[in-house]
Amino acid sequence: MDTTPGRLLADREFPGTGNASARQRGLENWPGNRFGEGATTMQAVILIGHGSLRSASGASMIRIAARLRERGVAPLVEASFLNYSRPTLAEMVEKCHAQGATTVIVQPYFLIEGTYVQQDLPALLQDVARAYPDLDFHVAPVLGDHPAMVALARRRVQEAEADAPRRRPAGLLFLAHGTPLPAANRPVYSVMQQVQVQMGFTYGQVGFLDCNEPEISQAVQQLVEDGARYILALPYFLHMGRHVREDLPGILAEVRRRYPAVTIHLARHLDYDLLLADVIAHRAAAVQEQLAAMPCRPAGVGREAACRAGRAQVVMAHWLAPSPKAQLAGSLESVETAGTLLERIGG
Repeated sequence: MDTTPGRLLADREFPGTGNASARQRGLENWPGNRFGEGATTMQAVILIGHGSLRSASGASMIRIAARLRERGVAPLVEASFLNYSRPTLAEMVEKCHAQGATTVIVQPYFLIEGTYVQQDLPALLQDVARAYPDLDFHVAPVLGDHPAMVALARRRVQEAEADAPRRRPAGLLFLAHGTPLPAANRPVYSVMQQVQVQMGFTYGQVGFLDCNEPEISQAVQQLVEDGARYILALPYFLHMGRHVREDLPGILAEVRRRYPAVTIHLARHLDYDLLLADVIAHRAAAVQEQLAAMPCRPAGVGREAACRAGRAQVVMAHWLAPSPKAQLAGSLESVETAGTLLERIGG
């Protein structure tokens, strides 16, 4: 895929499949269903997000799962949560197993490989896997710095600047959560730097809410000292949880009081967007292609003994490289309310 700075992703970079049904697109022969003659499997893709005390904050992930289901990314596609919210991962694995799944691809709905992905999720998966010895589990890479994430960040910046035209010299500020594993923040810096170059911001910084430096106020200070008189602040968060709704506006109100001569404009957080579905379709398809190419292939419930001995039941697949021919895209669809989706899926 072309990731040259300045190029905004378009449908041609994610060849569309529209909303045709799985049968219309011949998914009876999709890698998620079949591993060679006489060896039929069924794959499920389960998204897992962090969860929030504000239950509606996970609605966008549930909508993304619905879009992926419409595209036929796998025979079964569901959404689950790590904390606070339902359905849980265990509940969705139980549902998919009851529907005939033999392989589960777990897709972390996270921006980076922080502690939740590197520590909490593997521990949870090991617990869940014990109850399903006939299931194989594979974990896809996080959203990371996939080109569609750059496109989504650009989209949010463009939306914000439609309401508040840029003044120069301008700075771009990504507002990120932070993690006790600072190396995991690399994709955030990567996306920010690409957007900065592609959209012509003179300065760029990442400011962290917690765990890492610079803190948001320090990042603003650096941008002002560099010469920025206009700062576009993008909340690099997936959900409208407490941090986006309460913490970030409070912090920005304080720095605005500190720098009254500087315009600080707050963009919308990443939220719901079909570009996120593109990333996940790509990640899942890369795992599916790797599974289809494995010399030791699952054979339904009765997996071969050599296969059981040769690899772990839970496979962390962060190393998987994206596959260009796995890219998928969908068309715009009517918006479903978060409440309806949560009632339909969350119980």
